[in-house]
Amino acid sequence: MRNESKIDEALNLFELALSYYIDEDDSFNIANTYNLLGTTYRRNNQKRKALQSFYESIRINKVLNNFDGLVANYNNLANYYSVESSYQLAYEYYKLAEQILEDTSDKKKLMSIQLNLAILFSYKDSGLTNYDSAIIYNLKSLELSKELRDSLSISFLYNNLGFLYEKNNNLKAALTSYYKSIETKVAIADSNGLAVSYLNVGNAYLKLENFEKSIEFYEKSLALKEYVGDPNHDLHVLSNLVKAKMGVGKVEEASALFLKYNQLRDSLFDKEKMQEIKDLETKYETERKEEEIRRQEMAIREKTFQSNIFLGLSILLVILMLSTIFFFLQKQEYVKKLKNEEIATMKTEQELKELNAMMHGQEEERNRIASDLHDRLGARLSSIKLLFQSDDSQEMKLKVLDSINEAIKETREISHNLSTDMLTRFGIDTAIKDIVRSINDAGQIQADFESYGMQERLPLEIERNIYHVALELINNTLKHAQASHLMVQISCVDDEINVFYEDNGIGFDPQQFADSGMGLRSIYARMNAVKGAVYVNSKPGKGINVVLSIPLSQQKNSTDQLKREKLA
Repeated sequence: MRNESKIDEALNLFELALSYYIDEDDSFNIANTYNLLGTTYRRNNQKRKALQSFYESIRINKVLNNFDGLVANYNNLANYYSVESSYQLAYEYYKLAEQILEDTSDKKKLMSIQLNLAILFSYKDSGLTNYDSAIIYNLKSLELSKELRDSLSISFLYNNLGFLYEKNNNLKAALTSYYKSIETKVAIADSNGLAVSYLNVGNAYLKLENFEKSIEFYEKSLALKEYVGDPNHDLHVLSNLVKAKMGVGKVEEASALFLKYNQLRDSLFDKEKMQEIKDLETKYETERKEEEIRRQEMAIREKTFQSNIFLGLSILLVILMLSTIFFFLQKQEYVKKLKNEEIATMKTEQELKELNAMMHGQEEERNRIASDLHDRLGARLSSIKLLFQSDDSQEMKLKVLDSINEAIKETREISHNLSTDMLTRFGIDTAIKDIVRSINDAGQIQADFESYGMQERLPLEIERNIYHVALELINNTLKHAQASHLMVQISCVDDEINVFYEDNGIGFDPQQFADSGMGLRSIYARMNAVKGAVYVNSKPGKGINVVLSIPLSQQKNSTDQLKREKLA
């Protein structure tokens, strides 16, 4: 409320100033005041007035040939369109500002505009994403910052350059830029920036599977966490440090760090969980009222129910059956085409064996569904046909209705079987909870499941692969591990999915099963399909620990905040 009152006060002052300058016929200050009004309206979310003010300022500045004013106008308009996700317009106005500044000696403003262009080209969903162009503009901005001897800008531009090289999968160049950023930040005693750069170096080494070096830099970053003051930074470091420790086989240290990670994550998500509970209570109450209304409507409809509904339901049932068969055939044709393409690109016998195993399982599933359609649904439809042909009594109509309801139920079951029903409808969180509940109901082994940050559904391809990997691990535990306890944890932090699995069974030597174990090959194949990583640690008599890491885009890096100067 305090900020809103200050913005309203600023708007009043600017509008008074505008009236004064209009009375004085002071065109220069009229244009400047319109520009200031535009930035203030934008902060107050008055978008139409913001645009009107910016364009009026541009009109006046063009008449005055006020190039400094036009640079400020174009930069502010570009920032506005960037926030509104109109990235092409943002690019056009940044370029207009750059063209003016290239003919002037104002290197500081030009450095800021070129940095903004670098940011625009690095946006993931801008439609302009081009890391090569982003690198070029970042280098231009860096060259100007060196001429200006602006050490702070040099440090974060090198860090951003490392981020862009890493996005472009040039890890060697990324590390070189990160190290130069660190060198500058040490010179200016920027402890906060050092913590971020150390984290980025650790991430790069983790991608290179140089686990010892990644551990070294993660620990340096944690040592400076008090200068960062952001628990999400600590959470990111701990998450990746667990993977690095697993990579060097230090399972006990990884477990201790994972415990710290969970404790920190719990504290961060407590408030979100309380809000989620309130939202669920509100949603439940709303749905309860809606259900009550629906029941009343159904009671009214039942009073006017006519016998011709039987024919309509029968037609609907036939349509559902034909739709199910059509979907099944389409899916079968698509899967066949997809697998043929994959076979054409496979290069190793091992990959072909994995694909054949998957296709064999899908063929069994298709045979099972075909059998269901013939034996269950076909028989049910035949019985409905006979009932229709018998007589038209009320009792017979009720029997037909019961048969139709059963046929609809069977149709729904068969349709759900075409894609993993629980997973497709409710998501990975609910699907794995259902598996764990079934295991616990059997009473042979204790199973636990926890999830964090999974408020929204994941892409279906990722959910399916996680689900099947989890099934593979659980089945291995139940069949071979002789375990009394297993645990599955799933978390989503910083655009990355982490799945942790462990049991206390007899364990095994991963090296002995690396080439011969179809289960492990299937797990690696599924993770490769979603560009994920697998870390397996087990010893005879020590159970098993498995970590799955799946980026929702690519590895999200913590970077220095890319700064824009507002040339207002």
